[in-house]
Amino acid sequence: MGREDLEHDFDLAEFNASCRVMKCARQLFPHSEKQAENWAIFAYNRWINGQAGTPEEQRNARCPRWKENLEKFEKRRQKTKVIYY
Repeated sequence: MGREDLEHDFDLAEFNASCRVMKCARQLFPHSEKQAENWAIFAYNRWINGQAGTPEEQRNARCPRWKENLEKFEKRRQKTKVIYY
């Protein structure tokens, strides 16, 4: 079966840029994929259009303590254990 559905003008640089933005978005919004996606689109457009800095700079500007918050989120997530009987 052919892959006609794939675009022939796939841009690796654009793909890598979008992955970079999504990584930052998931660090800001680990609890909500939808919020992460919305922020990523917003940040990507601003970055590409020269309206704002890199995704990392935008993430840091939005939440300077993002790393601390992410660590707290991960700790809370680890404490939750589901026990099946």
